[in-house]
Amino acid sequence: MKSSITTHHSPDPEQTVSDLAHLAWCALVAVRLAQCDSIALSPLMAHTFLLRWLATAQKQRRFPRSVTPDIDSLLKLGRQKGLAAGLHERLMYLWESCSSPVKQQSDLFRLTYVIETLKALGWINAAIPDAEWNIPALLAEYGDVSTLLVKKSDLARQFAENGQLTGALTFVVKGQLSAALDTFNAHCLPHEISDPLPGKGHILLTLLPH
Repeated sequence: MKSSITTHHSPDPEQTVSDLAHLAWCALVAVRLAQCDSIALSPLMAHTFLLRWLATAQKQRRFPRSVTPDIDSLLKLGRQKGLAAGLHERLMYLWESCSSPVKQQSDLFRLTYVIETLKALGWINAAIPDAEWNIPALLAEYGDVSTLLVKKSDLARQFAENGQLTGALTFVVKGQLSAALDTFNAHCLPHEISDPLPGKGHILLTLLPH
């Protein structure tokens, strides 16, 4: 059966990154003001404050839809892992990484953030040894879990020392496909997708050098 191939381009990635920077900045300012008011002095108190702040931001839709997945993932992570989630550190990282235009960040940096975002949403990411790279077997192994799989040798070979993607890099994406595509799009990673077995619930997503 012939695969259908569609090329996707990121919708306004610069605006998305700007929205992420604004979200992180507002959260960091809010927790700092709370500390000045003696409300969030301990790490646990700061964590609790940020959870409430994010939940309120989510409920009141304070921020653009472009950052809704990030708010959702931070809340899920914070509720599941508690203080170990490191919400304050993650927001600091988000602010620092998104303060610069997305196109000035390396491909590897953006891919790493995509992976971390999907992990926070419950995805499994795995770099598979070449000897175990059997797509039907891997799909059966991971069952109904949302999964992002890549061949380990390709991941190591396709990035230069400066983090630039030098060759096509293909992932097997299984599960909540729209969440994965939205996350790749939001971080300005040009790609094409193919559906090798229409209706089987997985796609091949290939990152393209640019």
